[in-house]
Amino acid sequence: MKKLIALALAAMMVLSLGAALGETLEEITGGGAFASPKTMYVNTANGRRLNVRSEPRVVKTNLLGRLDSGTKVTVLGTVVINGDWVVIQYKKGPNGVAYVQARYLSENKPSGSSKKTTPAQKTDEQKKKEANMAELNRQLASARPVAEPFMIVVRPSRTSGWVNFRVGPGVAASLITSMGDGRELKVIGETDKWYQAIDTVTGKTGYISKNYVSILPKAAEPATPDKTQMGRLAVNGEFALQCRLPSGYTMQLINALGAKITAFITSPDPEKPILQLSIAFDETYSDVDRMNDLTDEDLAALEATFTDMNEVDISYRTTAYGTKLLVARETGADTDFVDIMSVYKGYFIEFVMSPSAQAANPVLTDAQIAMCVDFLSELDFVPVE
Repeated sequence: MKKLIALALAAMMVLSLGAALGETLEEITGGGAFASPKTMYVNTANGRRLNVRSEPRVVKTNLLGRLDSGTKVTVLGTVVINGDWVVIQYKKGPNGVAYVQARYLSENKPSGSSKKTTPAQKTDEQKKKEANMAELNRQLASARPVAEPFMIVVRPSRTSGWVNFRVGPGVAASLITSMGDGRELKVIGETDKWYQAIDTVTGKTGYISKNYVSILPKAAEPATPDKTQMGRLAVNGEFALQCRLPSGYTMQLINALGAKITAFITSPDPEKPILQLSIAFDETYSDVDRMNDLTDEDLAALEATFTDMNEVDISYRTTAYGTKLLVARETGADTDFVDIMSVYKGYFIEFVMSPSAQAANPVLTDAQIAMCVDFLSELDFVPVE
């Protein structure tokens, strides 16, 4: 076997050397020359270019050039010692032969061969991408929070009737969705040319161009002397949801439709945590006035909903309204958050808090957690008269 391999390698060297010395085609191919040359076409299937080599083997030093898929070539014969290769007329003259792999040639020209893009066209496209990316970086550099969240409405001026909502402030950023006329968003930040906003329909945060939106007039918020109304539910009767917001916080009502309220409660101070509140009617507890009334078995089932998904510490707290809170806290090297649930006359409360993305400390402190739990204890369902 070793002798055969040695003979094959020696033959390859002879073929390469023979071509250089001007040997006949019959001698170069080892007897595999065609009676007359064949016309064939490069067909690489994936559209890539075909390597042309000075000898029938793949090494870095024998590459002569490349042929585009669909190129017509003249095939002079096969290499008998290595049938995977053929000899082609690469340049004019008796010494202008070269080698390509036979499997990338076909007798018929491949269909759908695309026109080669000129270098100038590629350069223009690349320049456009680079310009769009540079503009995205400029807009990100100018990003800033707004003094107070406000509402905007989509007003497309283009004939298509839609505006793109993107993950970043520029056309180089990926598309989240396209929005039609009348879609309302809550602005929480801005750049020189874009608004950072929350889509009130999906709750997703993204960026929209300032050119295609209008600012809605600020609506008066109903309030009592010491409480801010967060929203209104209509479940088995109409209730107004009220609570005292923590000092320095504002509420961004994301959804107040049907049987569910979702709200983000944030502060411009990056050191204060973000609160996410979701309240929905749950028929499972429609006959229960307080979570305090649940049996030990029911409480164990509630605890399992948290412990099955995370390694958490479970504790309970009673609010000012007599509602028992279940506090499930998960801590780790990279995460520290609190899930809180309570049942009040059939309402299921989910309350998740997390550090601000700009906070110096990525882990919540006990003081921050206590402040948020105190806030939840102020929630109150007030029947509407």
